[in-house]
Order: sequence, then structure tokens, then C-alpha cells
Amino acid sequence: MKKKGIFAASFIGVASVWLGGHFGPGFATGAFSAQYYERYGWIGLVMPLLAMLITGGVMFYMVEYARSKGTTNYRSFVQSAFGSDTFGKVMVIFYDILFIGTVIGAGGLAVAGEANILGKVYGLGFWTAAIPTIIVAALLCLYGSKLVARSSKYMMYAIVVIVLLIFVLSCASGKPDYSAAFAAPPLEQNNTLLNAIWKAILYGCFQSTIAFNVMSVSDLIVTVILMIAIAATLFGYIPGNPDIVNLGKTPVPMMAVIMGLGKPWLTIIFVILMTFAVLTSAAGIANAGCVRFSKLFSGIKNVQLRRAIITAILLGIAAFGAWLDMEKLTKTVTTYIGYAGIVGLVIPAFTIVRAKLKKGE
Repeated sequence: MKKKGIFAASFIGVASVWLGGHFGPGFATGAFSAQYYERYGWIGLVMPLLAMLITGGVMFYMVEYARSKGTTNYRSFVQSAFGSDTFGKVMVIFYDILFIGTVIGAGGLAVAGEANILGKVYGLGFWTAAIPTIIVAALLCLYGSKLVARSSKYMMYAIVVIVLLIFVLSCASGKPDYSAAFAAPPLEQNNTLLNAIWKAILYGCFQSTIAFNVMSVSDLIVTVILMIAIAATLFGYIPGNPDIVNLGKTPVPMMAVIMGLGKPWLTIIFVILMTFAVLTSAAGIANAGCVRFSKLFSGIKNVQLRRAIITAILLGIAAFGAWLDMEKLTKTVTTYIGYAGIVGLVIPAFTIVRAKLKKGE
């Protein structure tokens, strides 16, 4: 089977929601950077490299195995890699639970990120912005899945360009104080290096849930560039405003930077890009769930009605995630998913799957 056939398979959609979640409401808003890197001083600026080494390794082994075996959904992948006995059945259930976790995490970040951005810029109430976001995402899932698929990758690169532009304009403004930032002690002073390494590992395990996504080496490089650019942007502001990486007080750190630059056109561009990224991320979650859980609702013969019900359930779960707020999502939910990723993806990828690939099994 050609690689394109494998990479376009239905089970890829289940994990691919993380790419949208990562570039949109997750990292591009600065939320993940604030949680995983900024607290450890300058060493946090290079930790994304470690995180992406883990993600890249898992992605290579899992996707290469799926391609070589022609497994076109994660149930057949599990049966091939882990067997069809009790262990394999448990892993299928585990991956389903992991997907629900992504709905809470990525979906919640999408909705909460958009609501916080619109609230900051236009003064809208949280649910005043969140509810229309959920409705539009549902409509995209039901009637615009092709548009979502076509736009997601281009959106990713557009966000990277804007993030790099924000970094350049921020440096040119003289607002960040990098001398003070490098000289100051890190916000987290207990076992700083060890904690920074562990946080990077945990983030890499969390992002390893994109293992079945259509992602090339160039995409990984772009990811690292984005992560370092955002981490560096926020790093320079910490001496003068430590709360910029406190998600309880600043839920969208990058928006705080942009609005401080006093460039309305940049604010508008960022809001538009984030809105599209958030909508495609939320719609991607719903679409992936429709693919995965359609058989559970096979009693509903009308396919569109079936998709509508599944979409409503999944986006309702995403709304619950949004209700938890950005701080809880990035600090608690993604941490649990990271631990789950260690057990269900990272360890199996570097042991069982890697060994079978080497043996040609």
C-alpha cells in the first residue's frame, strides 16, 4: 500500500486533531509555552528540541509500522502490533479513552482559547464567544469537512509566519528585556534542570498522540521553530511582567504581547488566524469522532443524523473542557494525557513496534 493511502486512513483523523490543537489554541496562544518552558529560565528555550525528538521517534515507528502492514484504522493497527488477545483488546479501549481525553484537552483548548481571545479584544463574555464557536465548528464538521482538510496545513504555516513576525516586532519595540531575563533566576528554582527536562519529556509524550498524523520531517522542524519563537518572545517579558506566563491571570499570553505592541492590524490578523485554526481544530475533533464511533450508532440509519448526534456529543465534551479554563487544561488535562501517552504510545513505540519493524514482522 502506498504511504498516501495509509496516511489518509480514518484512524489518522482521530490523532490528527492534536496538530490543530497544537498550532492553534495550544501553542500559538502561548499557553503551552507558559506551562512547559517559561518557568525554567533560559534552559526552557531549548527544551522543545527534546520534546520533538520524542514525538518524532514515536511518530516514525508507529506510522512506518502502520504503512508497512497496511493497517487502515487503529483497531487493525493494535491487532497487528499487539495481537488480538486480551492485551490487544485492552489497547483498543485505551486508545478510545485517549481520544476522549483529546476531545477534552484539544477541544477545550480550542473553545477556551477562542473565547479568551475574543473576550480580550472585543470584550465578549466567555460563553457569548464560546457557544457560536461550537455551533460553527459543528456546521463545518457536518458540511465542510473538505474545507477543513484543505485549509489546516496552510493555516499552520500562516500561523508560523505571524508568530515569527510577532517575535521580530516585539524585539524591535524594545519592550522585552532579554538581558534581565537571562540574568534573573528562573521562576521554578527547585531542581530547575531536572524539572525542565521532565516537563519537555512529558510534553513530547503528550504530543506523541499525533503519531498517526500526516506529518513529515519538515513539519517537525516547523513545529520546533514555532515553539522556540513563542518561548523566546514570552521569555523577554517575564522580568517586567511575570504574570504574562501565569495562565490564571493571562490566559492568552501571546495576545497580551500583541496588544502591547499597539498595532491594531496585527491584532486583527492574529484573531482571524486563531479563529480559523480553532474552528478547524474543533471541527477536526468532531469529524474524527464521527469516523471512529459511527458503528456504535449504526442503529440510526440516516448517516447525516448519526453524524450530527456524534458531533453534538463530542463538542459537548469539548465545551466541558473549555469550562475547565486554559490553566487547568494545560496544567492538568495535558499532563494526564502525557502520562497516558507514555504508557500507550511512547513505550510501545520504542519497544514492541520498533522490535517488530527491525525483525520485519
